[in-house]
Amino acid sequence: MTKSRPNLLVSIVTRVVVCGVVLGVGILVSIVLTATGPTAARVEGGASAAKIRVLRVPSIPVARRWTGYGTIRSLDAATIPSEVVSTVESIPGDIEAGVEVEAGRLIARLRPFDFLERLSVIDEQLSEVDAEIDRLDAESEILVRRREIVERELEIISEDLDRVRSAADRGAAVEREVDTAEQRLLVARRAVVGLDELASLLPVRRAAADARRDGLLASRRLAEEQVERCTVVAPFDGVLSDLMVGVGEQVAVGSPIARIIGPDRLELALRIPASGRGRVVPGDRVVVRRTITADPIDAVIARVSPIDDAATRTMTVYVEIDGRDGRIVPGLFVSGTVHEADRPVRSVVPRRSIRHQRVQLVEDERIRSVLVEPLFGFDDTVEESGLDDRQWMVLAEPLPEGARIVIDASRSLPEGILVDSRVVGETSDAGETER
Repeated sequence: MTKSRPNLLVSIVTRVVVCGVVLGVGILVSIVLTATGPTAARVEGGASAAKIRVLRVPSIPVARRWTGYGTIRSLDAATIPSEVVSTVESIPGDIEAGVEVEAGRLIARLRPFDFLERLSVIDEQLSEVDAEIDRLDAESEILVRRREIVERELEIISEDLDRVRSAADRGAAVEREVDTAEQRLLVARRAVVGLDELASLLPVRRAAADARRDGLLASRRLAEEQVERCTVVAPFDGVLSDLMVGVGEQVAVGSPIARIIGPDRLELALRIPASGRGRVVPGDRVVVRRTITADPIDAVIARVSPIDDAATRTMTVYVEIDGRDGRIVPGLFVSGTVHEADRPVRSVVPRRSIRHQRVQLVEDERIRSVLVEPLFGFDDTVEESGLDDRQWMVLAEPLPEGARIVIDASRSLPEGILVDSRVVGETSDAGETER
């Protein structure tokens, strides 16, 4: 019993000490957390007002803009096809991709042997037809002379028949002599009919020969054209972008031989949001950019496609561009911004001043958060603002005249907090201009 009491006392003392240590550590942690915690912003108190930069919202005439993308193509572009079935016979040594060519410059020569042989055959057939026509002309002349002779013979026989009949009436001739004279008259008339029949067939034979000749002439013109088509030339001045055949290759009708691009007249098929339908018209200004850092190229809309793309909800406008300066080439993928001709006065704010569709107004040196509806954005400087920002948003509804907004919305400012505002672009009490 005596030994158990000291052990119990030690146990109680140990527990008390441990509890005291734990309690002390908890108090110490609490003190440290309290000392290092953030201090709550004070709404009241002029000395502690937050200093911020604000902008007096500019209202300027600004055109609505639609930005889209497209690929540059040449208005003067042609793929030269083969117009005959043949073999590539030769290609000039200086003809290769990237070479400038003028209209009529020889690109390739195809083998014309088959067509030349066809020309020879047609020429022989034409000679035969011409000979036949000459023979028909000679027959026609001979028939005319023969008919003249037969007609004279018919007159003589008719007169002889009249004399025989007169003699028979007087009893100086017998009936047999009359019959013989009549038979000779019939033979002469039969000869006239035969000649007339031959003469009537001559125009038909001549028409058939003329038709054959016309057909052969048409075939000859086609053969000559095919011989000419064996010489492939550039259709206009431009640059040879691709040579698609080599010497000895077989080509068919329609087989591509070369492609020529005219780099001066270019066109951009620009796809912009379909919401621009009815607002974007030919003549509207377009700013074309190759890259973000490249110098913009000014152009105008030449025409507008009447069809929208339902899949992408875009419309297509066609922009003609002068490519003579070499800054832009066919095949380049670019962006373009269409500027509507109408330029109403609207409120514009820096893009960074909007957070969660709200801007922070400064009224009586206190913050008031206002819900806004951004209409569209644009990348450019606004001289009236005094800022160097290039990203701006145009608001659908204007802000009050002279309204001041917090430039940078990334800083969280409670509603109603007292602030010390400095207006950008206006002279402060110290005589310095805030920028």
